[in-house]
Amino acid sequence: MRKELFWDRDLKHLDPETEIERAINFGGFDYITEVQAKYGRDKFIKVLTTNKNLSKRAVNYWCLLLGLDREKTAVFKDKSRVWFPFK
Repeated sequence: MRKELFWDRDLKHLDPETEIERAINFGGFDYITEVQAKYGRDKFIKVLTTNKNLSKRAVNYWCLLLGLDREKTAVFKDKSRVWFPFK
């Protein structure tokens, strides 16, 4: 676990969704591998597709890598965002 990513959380009460979210947004490949081993690929994909607190850049990258349709993710469905770097 990369403790520096959870400076605002009590590590004893850290939920899997938050750890996966931070790994997607800020973690490197080693941390992503660790999180996928810890929670499973299905949980990783569920967070990737349903969480709205992810960066579009990260979601786009992981969707390309995993062969997922980015338009079906919560981040890309949310049209209330002001700036759209990916169209």
